[in-house]
Amino acid sequence: MTPTSTRRKMATTRAAIDTSALLALANPRDQYHDRAVATARRFIGLGGRWMGSVLILAELHGHLLRWRGPVVARQVLAAVRRDPAYVWHPVEPELIDQAVVEWLERFSDQHFSLTDAVTFALMRRERLDEAFAFDHDFQVAGFELLSG
Repeated sequence: MTPTSTRRKMATTRAAIDTSALLALANPRDQYHDRAVATARRFIGLGGRWMGSVLILAELHGHLLRWRGPVVARQVLAAVRRDPAYVWHPVEPELIDQAVVEWLERFSDQHFSLTDAVTFALMRRERLDEAFAFDHDFQVAGFELLSG
């Protein structure tokens, strides 16, 4: 990444957030934890806000439930839901239909999850080019990663 692209990425005020980034932030033993913390600190420090769907929250809760148990899963879920750095979008049936047609069917050779496809559709709707993710499916779909 060049210094110009780094500055441009950090000038972004809104970016999508993926479950992979949230899990990396939550787990100090995650291979991406240090990068996730540094990226989040820079982005939030510059006034950035994360955008995600309720499907991301469901994935996060499910992973934490298995990994850390129900108490921690509920606490983390509550924290990210009330944190003003996050904007959580509902998922209407029309958005799912759009995600299936434009992402799952169009990229039928890829292993995109429905959650990723909905996030891609939301990113297009909200005119976002960047995501905080450690999931390279975002790059395959034509988006840039804040996490490098």
